[in-house]
Amino acid sequence: MSCISFRRKDKKKKEKPSFMRRMTTMKIASPSQPTSALFMASLVSSAQVFNATHKPMYIHDAFKKHAVRVWKEACGGDKVLTHEKFLRFFKRTQGVTTTDLPDKDVYTFEEFFWAWSNNKAAWNAVRPLDPTEIDLTYPISNYFISSSHNTYLEGNQLSSKSSAEAYKAVLRNGCRCIEIDVWNGAPSRTPSKSPHGEHRRHISNVSAMSRTSVRHGSSLSVDQPGLYTMRTPRDSGTSLDPKELSDRLDQSTSSSGSIQRVEPIVHHHGTMTTTVPFREVCKAVREEAFVTNHLPIIVSLEVGAEREQQEMMVEIMKEEWAGLLLEEPFEDCDHLKQQPRLEQLLDKILIKVKRLDDCNGEIQEAQRGRSLTVSSLRSKPPICEMLAALAVYTRSEHFDDLKSLSSTTPSHIFSVNEDKFLDIISQDKAKLKKIMDHNRQYFMRIYPKGLRFDSSNPDPTIPWRRGVQMVAMNWQKTDEGTMLNDAMFAGTNGWILKPTGFLTNHDEIPTRTVDLRITVLAGQSIPVPESGQAKKLRTRVKVELHVEKPNKSLDLTRTTQPQATENPDWERNPYPLEFLGVGGIVEELSFVRFKVEEPSSGFGNELLAWACIRLDRLQQGYRCLDLYHPLTRRPLRRHGGHSASQLFIKVEKNVR
Repeated sequence: MSCISFRRKDKKKKEKPSFMRRMTTMKIASPSQPTSALFMASLVSSAQVFNATHKPMYIHDAFKKHAVRVWKEACGGDKVLTHEKFLRFFKRTQGVTTTDLPDKDVYTFEEFFWAWSNNKAAWNAVRPLDPTEIDLTYPISNYFISSSHNTYLEGNQLSSKSSAEAYKAVLRNGCRCIEIDVWNGAPSRTPSKSPHGEHRRHISNVSAMSRTSVRHGSSLSVDQPGLYTMRTPRDSGTSLDPKELSDRLDQSTSSSGSIQRVEPIVHHHGTMTTTVPFREVCKAVREEAFVTNHLPIIVSLEVGAEREQQEMMVEIMKEEWAGLLLEEPFEDCDHLKQQPRLEQLLDKILIKVKRLDDCNGEIQEAQRGRSLTVSSLRSKPPICEMLAALAVYTRSEHFDDLKSLSSTTPSHIFSVNEDKFLDIISQDKAKLKKIMDHNRQYFMRIYPKGLRFDSSNPDPTIPWRRGVQMVAMNWQKTDEGTMLNDAMFAGTNGWILKPTGFLTNHDEIPTRTVDLRITVLAGQSIPVPESGQAKKLRTRVKVELHVEKPNKSLDLTRTTQPQATENPDWERNPYPLEFLGVGGIVEELSFVRFKVEEPSSGFGNELLAWACIRLDRLQQGYRCLDLYHPLTRRPLRRHGGHSASQLFIKVEKNVR
């Protein structure tokens, strides 16, 4: 996917918005979050305020022409639209039943359009969901859970910033499984008279990380290509040699005053990413955890801290998450015999942590690709009992091979590298069945391979279709993986009940066949690249049906012809993009992705906007589809927010 910068009015070049700025400025809008009053009242004047509570929305003629045709089609040859015909249009063409219409005998076009565009179920391409309708009565392994990998990072896996605000951002946007990597904290000196005290403490944190590695006999290899040739975080000008950093810290602490109580830090070990205090992360989680979403949060802990620091972790979590942290099993739910129901865990934080011995820790970390040398892997201490005791219903167990699947402890969770998981499920049907049977009753979590230095993501639908509950995503990166994840959990609170066939005590997964036709009629306010001009823009729409393919050679991508300007109109060539007779699908785990591109004569095409919808939520009829920014995953707005970037499409869907 080729991402581009967009034209701005000011000449001064602005920095690319950081992950935190993108995530916190506005909630990541999922396709289920429609624009309120997308089109205002009459199309006669786009500047007219129809309702004083709304801003006037710009409406291009391309949309107006097609909307008028729909009105004439609904009239059925008459010059007016009766109440009966209006209801028939909603039911037969749009597939919705509604009585929420103005009480009139006939409707002009303006009245028809106003009532239609303000009815979310009849207007938006994405079927709206009521998050409160989720069935909470199933054991917790019967749900898919929106999950994050290395949640603390704001950018790449090697040199980006770590922050507590990143946790607030993902929680605010529906994530319910977060990851915290915890390591020994760095001693801080007191008193500090330097006006740059915070800056120096940051350097000490990086130094302490290196010193800890040296102390345990792990020399961070400088022979790793591309890693230690990189610059340090921009506020650090020290040498990158771990021994030198350790020596400097020892000298500075020995010559300073007293050393304050040292608390653990959060960090991507073995990299040049920055650190953030563990307590600060816990405070951020507490502040955002259950503000608008009461479904439980699973905290996946990766622990490299020593025993004393682990005990301090427990102390901090109990302090900061008092009343929220699940510390003991419920009286009526023995964790050795059963899982709790989701309804029992409202407003609760669950700890996922593992017990490590030297052998298992070495294998697990080698799979994760977190550390640079075998010696550093061996330095990881075992989990102390105080910390392990907090893993009540979510206890990590090491996954070696398929023999591990014989575990029947209800609380166990296997965390598996994406490559290892793909290798297992591709071997034979018998092994795949074992995975499926396990995941109907117990938890499994898939995380990105260690070589995804750029924070790219795997395809989450592959594990989902094998019953995996948690597919940890790098939320700071926008790519196909995060687009699919956004579509999966759009409009939900981060927990989704699995489809029939994936639930406990089910064996067969019912599949269906789909006939899908999508006609792209028009677009409006498509963003123009900074280097381009609106009148010279050539826009085409690529539509991908994302399903479980019976064979890899099956092509499920269709593309429109390019059309001119930022308001393209396919009036002269609105041929349907057809996906006929596609079998073996599970609607809830299939997706339709729209990519609005500018064709390029060179390598690749420039992505201007996108949208992604779960197939079971794609509604039939004439629909308005909101488009999203290729970097921020926010709805695209132009002309001071008065114009939404959208497509006007016709959807014909038959699932049999």
